[in-house]
Formats: sequence, structure tokens, C-alpha cells
Amino acid sequence: MCSRIVGPKVALVVGGAGGIGMATAQMFANKGYSVGVGDLADAVARISDEQAASLGIAVAVDVLSRKSIESMFEAVTAELGGLDVLVNCAGTIRPVASAEADEVAWDQLLAVHLTGTFRCAQAALPYLESSGSAAIVNVGSVLGRRGVSRRAAYGAAKAGIEGLTRVLAVEWAGVGVRVNCVVPGYTLTPMNAEAVRVGNLEIDKLAKRIPLGRLASPGDIAAGIAFLASSEAAYITGQTLVIDGGLIVSGDGWSGD
Repeated sequence: MCSRIVGPKVALVVGGAGGIGMATAQMFANKGYSVGVGDLADAVARISDEQAASLGIAVAVDVLSRKSIESMFEAVTAELGGLDVLVNCAGTIRPVASAEADEVAWDQLLAVHLTGTFRCAQAALPYLESSGSAAIVNVGSVLGRRGVSRRAAYGAAKAGIEGLTRVLAVEWAGVGVRVNCVVPGYTLTPMNAEAVRVGNLEIDKLAKRIPLGRLASPGDIAAGIAFLASSEAAYITGQTLVIDGGLIVSGDGWSGD
């Protein structure tokens, strides 16, 4: 395996146009990486000029389409000169009671989160093999570890990402690719802001259940992702880093909503 030595390291954040993804992209940029962002076309169009200034390239991608994913990797690697880090952060959430959930919504959530993560990792592998210090960081959720009502598809998909992470870590260690997972707790992202707006999330009530007394900032999660991608984590693979302010380990007042 030949290492690619020229230029700064290259990181690609899929689902990187906002929230945790954009915080991660900007953190990598601040650390000297050349950074690519992949996201839906309308999300890419909303990237501000200030945010875009730190990025090497932003590419429209639909993780439901293998062809779209492959085109994203071709564009990013051609523009930035290779790939060293992949962050799989694409996702959406649609709370619905399990008895009322339709098959189309179930299939789409699993396709975006779980299948999309797998497809992106699989498409990245040929590029990462030439890195010499390659890392994939997948993004799960505390809702993949706790039974939370109205989140069946989302929770199942996020739990699946942790299992997928372990398998890929074992299979790809031999070609120099580390694979880890970050599990964020409740985070102050645009997606959760919308949940607050429609009444699916009460921040003040939730914060009281978190031992550290607050929701995470996107930067809190980005810091964990950047660590797992860094040389400081060179002997870490197949692991999950939970960043939730102590929510999972606390038994105080957990109700799941």
C-alpha cells in the first residue's frame, strides 16, 4: 500500500452543510485539513459565504443514490487531491408512533442513515487505502441505545450504524483504515430546533435530565469526531465514543421524550 504524502490531509463530511456536520467541517479546516462537504442540493445552496470560505469544495449528493455518492467522491478527490478522513453525518428524523408508521417512511429512514453510511464508506475505501492514516467516523445517536417512543426507524438505524462500524473496523484494519463511531446526545442543531418548534422536544425539561445540565453544542460533537480521526487515536478502531453529557449513564428522570 502506497501512502499519499503530498498536500494537507483531506476530510469529507457527508451531511456537512449544517449542524454537527458543518461544525465538524469547520473544525477540520481549522486544523489545516482540506475539507469537502457533501449534502443535499438545497442544503448546499444554504451554506453561507462565511462557512464556504473555510471549505475546499461543497458537492450536492443524495445518499439514496449510489451513482450520486460515487460522483461526490470523484469530485472531491479530483479537487482536493485524495481522501484521508470520511465522516458520515447525513440524516433526518420523522417521529411517528410505531403502530402508525408506514413502510415507505421506515424504508427511507433506514436507507438514509444505515444504508447511506454503508454506501459512503464502501465508495470511500479505494481512496482511503492510499492515505496511510485513513479514518472513517460514523455518527450514531443516543436514541440508538435507549428505547424512545415514536423513533423506531431512527433508533434502529442508529443502532445499526454502531454494529456496522464494528464490522468495517475488523474488515478494513488490514488496509490501514480505522473505523469508529460517535454517539451524540441531544444537541442544539437546526433539526432539534425544528423538533422544539413543533413540540416534540422540550429543551429545559430535557436539560434537567442531563448530569452536565445542558444540551451539547455542535462543536462538542465535532471535537470528538476530530479526535477519532486524528493521529492521537491511531490505535483506536471499532469503538463508539458517547458524547451526551452523561445522559445515558444517569438514571435520574429518564422518560424517553
